[in-house]
Amino acid sequence: MTIAAAKTPPVRTERGAPADDRNFDHLHARGRAGLWAFFVAVTVLTIQDFRLPNGGPVSLHLVRLVEFLLIGVGAEVNRRRPPPRPAIAVGVALVSGIYVTSAISGYLRNDAQTQLVTDLAIAFATATTMPWGPWWQLTTLLAAGLSAAVGWLLVYGTFGNVSVHLLTGIAIAYLVSIYIAYQLQHYRAERDDAEGALRASEERFRALIERGSDTITIVDAAGSILYESPSIERVLGYRPEELIGRPVLDYIHPDDVARVRSLALGARETASMECRSRRKDGTWCDIEAVARNLLDYPAVRGIVINWRDVGERKRAEHERAVYMRDLAEARDTALAATRAKSDFLANTSHEIRSPMHVFIGMTDMALDTNLEPEAREYLGRARSAAVALLAIINDILDLSKIEAGKLEIESGPLDVGATIREIVHLLEPSAAAKGLALACRVDAGLHRELAGDAGRLRQVLTNLVGNAIKFTERGQVAIEARAVRETPSHVAVLFAVRDTGIGIAPERQTAVFESFTQADGSTTRKYGGTGLGLTISRRLVELMGGELRLESTVGRGSTLSFTLDLTRGPAAKDAVSVAARSAASAA
Repeated sequence: MTIAAAKTPPVRTERGAPADDRNFDHLHARGRAGLWAFFVAVTVLTIQDFRLPNGGPVSLHLVRLVEFLLIGVGAEVNRRRPPPRPAIAVGVALVSGIYVTSAISGYLRNDAQTQLVTDLAIAFATATTMPWGPWWQLTTLLAAGLSAAVGWLLVYGTFGNVSVHLLTGIAIAYLVSIYIAYQLQHYRAERDDAEGALRASEERFRALIERGSDTITIVDAAGSILYESPSIERVLGYRPEELIGRPVLDYIHPDDVARVRSLALGARETASMECRSRRKDGTWCDIEAVARNLLDYPAVRGIVINWRDVGERKRAEHERAVYMRDLAEARDTALAATRAKSDFLANTSHEIRSPMHVFIGMTDMALDTNLEPEAREYLGRARSAAVALLAIINDILDLSKIEAGKLEIESGPLDVGATIREIVHLLEPSAAAKGLALACRVDAGLHRELAGDAGRLRQVLTNLVGNAIKFTERGQVAIEARAVRETPSHVAVLFAVRDTGIGIAPERQTAVFESFTQADGSTTRKYGGTGLGLTISRRLVELMGGELRLESTVGRGSTLSFTLDLTRGPAAKDAVSVAARSAASAA
């Protein structure tokens, strides 16, 4: 496949379209053809002059010499390849000079009529061979008409012997020559425009295939390479001319030859494939190709293969696959470690909790006996420490169950008002001991029977209220429960615990929900605790379908709230029935 490229900067044709060296070649070739026609004609006339009596007058031979000189000057100018307009100007001057000298030769031969025939021949010769259009042809014909008229007048002394038929014939012949010049000039301009468009298209095509990311290979029906785009050198290291005429399968990996032959070379229309191609240094590269069968297209007569090197992409995909596999293995390992830790904590906490219950029970029994005041004080402290340790163990057990996915939320009868009153009754002594007021507010509509996990709700609220009492030095702690959205079968209840305590800085508000974390390390030393209360509460609220939210200002207190969607009415009764049947079955 050959792609043309411009050799010189573009110039302009007669119609303003770009023209290159090829247009110049056409222009000067037409000029040479016209000069040769004049040379042959003048030569024939010169021979006829020598056949006149006494070889013709010397002045006639001098006129012929001038005509040969004019032709020679025109040939020299044409050889120097001037731009179009100067070349046309020289051609017009040359032809006009031929017309004038021809009229002089007619006068010298005393034959003006024969001269008219010669002028007509010159007119048709210039219209068909000289590189100009109708206006330049008209200019030369004006010179021809004037010189012929002067020659006729010099020979015959009058125009009275000029017949109408002669004038009409000459006028028609001149008009036809002008029309021929017009048509040829129009044809040449259209051809030049078409050639220019074709060259521009070829240059664009060449730029695309030379600078594109894809490499283009064209093979014939037998698999021999007809064309290789220049990008082949960048991809495989071969120069395009090294591969022309070689079988394309010689550069395909042996394991891929059969597949390439069946897909690419046997493609009826379009086929896609991946294979390996040999580089010049002997290594192999992975390529992705699309083959299109254009054997029936006269302009191509081959199978066009667009392909690119996909080695980098394959390496990236492999690295990504390895990374994802390692990531999945690391995730599975982490999950297994978490489950193992949770199982260990659950088992250990269970094993520790049983002896703790025995320890607390035996301490209670000892406190019921007659003891010395000092011994009673010691046992009371031991019991308090055991109760605190049991609370920590219970928290760890709950957290391990949540992380292991073994903690289940039950659905049973739930009286929100009664649950909150229990919490207030339980924690009121602790609040009173610090001089705090413990207040509660429950919507009247929430005292009816609902369905939910009363135990886990009580655990969450107890944790939140206990934390609020712990971190509040003065003021009050308030519990609120109110309906925020109701339907015939469900009610959305907002639970909130507000305090006037130390508050939490904005940058620490997210961390308080993490395991074993408190708002400030100093609070652990001052107030005690493991930092599990809020973590467990958040997890339990999420398991019940809510989200625990925190609003806090340092020095002004905090509000922890969440919303639960609880069932009421017949659904609640169904839940009670299910709970009753389960209890009966267990009995």
